[in-house]
Amino acid sequence: MKEIINKSKNILRNISGGFFIFIGFLGMVYSSFWAGLFMLMFGISLLPIFYIKTKLNLKHIQVFLPIFLIVLSIFAMPSPTKETSNNNTEENTINDVNEIQENLKIEIKKLYFTESNIELDVNETKDILLEIEPANADISSLEFCTSDNKVATIENHNLENLENKIAVKINPISEGTCEVYVKTDNNIESNKVTIKIIDNERIEQEKIAKEEQQKKEAEEQAKKVAEEQAKQKAKEVNTNSTSKQSSTSSKSSKKKSTCSSSSQTTTNNAKKSSSSSSSNSNNTHGKVIYRTPYGKKYHFDPDCGGKNSYQVTLDAAKSAGLTPCQKCAQ
Repeated sequence: MKEIINKSKNILRNISGGFFIFIGFLGMVYSSFWAGLFMLMFGISLLPIFYIKTKLNLKHIQVFLPIFLIVLSIFAMPSPTKETSNNNTEENTINDVNEIQENLKIEIKKLYFTESNIELDVNETKDILLEIEPANADISSLEFCTSDNKVATIENHNLENLENKIAVKINPISEGTCEVYVKTDNNIESNKVTIKIIDNERIEQEKIAKEEQQKKEAEEQAKKVAEEQAKQKAKEVNTNSTSKQSSTSSKSSKKKSTCSSSSQTTTNNAKKSSSSSSSNSNNTHGKVIYRTPYGKKYHFDPDCGGKNSYQVTLDAAKSAGLTPCQKCAQ
């Protein structure tokens, strides 16, 4: 039974010792070094193995040593008032340093962009350099401005290793043109940079669409010209065919007309001949001739018949049995 009690005490002392060792270590790091150190030693003094290793097996030492160390640890702990005072002192020191730094801030004398005109795609960004004079001037008061925040904005890109310069990042928003610049709270202003934002993808698509439209129009025009040429050629073929037919018809008509004219001429000549014959015949039979009362000849010339000749018709002369004069009636 006694052994069980001793084992339980040793286990409790080991657990307590380990706990206070841990607390002491934390106190040394984050709070008071001496208080933490004494607390750590107090934890060690609770461990049974410490006394076995050091051969300090006297009971009064195992009782008074931990009490002594815990008392030292308590006295070494800083008071809350002192800690608060130290904190306030540190804060005041920091505020004083900040105030001194603010008083020592160097004002900007000049701001200048190294570029004046920039064309940028809407899907890209670009850094431009802003020169600052003097080089060690305070830049906390810089204000980044744009004439149209719907087209583009600018901001400090915070690139390192730039002497008397800062990188200003251009952020495109949409197509258009605007001006960007930087100024300070004491009205120092940089030169203005003209930013033109374009959409290369849209431009390329419009270019392709325009080329396709022009190609389509050219094809339609070529097709129209080809159709017109085909119509013209067909018209010329029809005209030539009509001309040939007309020529053939004209030749045939002329031939027929010639034949008809010849036939008509022959007919007319025949009629004329017949008419002439008839007329001659009529004229011959009805012609006035001359005869004498007792003569047996008739005459065409009255002088040939003599003074006694008188007019009679040819038929009457022939009926009377008269024959033509050999001189004037042949």
